[in-house]
Amino acid sequence: MSARSASKEPATPTGDGGLLRVRLDIAYDGTDFSGWARQPGLRTVQAELEAAFSAVLRLSDPVLVQCAGRTDAGVHARGQVAHVDLPDGAWSGDLDRIAGRVNCYLAADVVIKS
Repeated sequence: MSARSASKEPATPTGDGGLLRVRLDIAYDGTDFSGWARQPGLRTVQAELEAAFSAVLRLSDPVLVQCAGRTDAGVHARGQVAHVDLPDGAWSGDLDRIAGRVNCYLAADVVIKS
């Protein structure tokens, strides 16, 4: 993951320093997914990523992952672009290390590439 993936400028200004927008390049095998978008009771790429980020970063508010496009059920991706807006300080330290921790939480059919 490169340092240019995260800017020090807040994505959304707030009283406590704002949110840091982090770009994600994601790959997944869509065979067992019901598409990208979160859907109640179904396994989706968005829901898997959000659960992984929330578990790893242990934030009080859920982490929302937004993508640049969506896929249908069964569709694979090699370079899906998405982002997360995290409270300033939540994504501190080495970006590769944090992404690696999130990847360890994810199933083998979805991975953050950078």
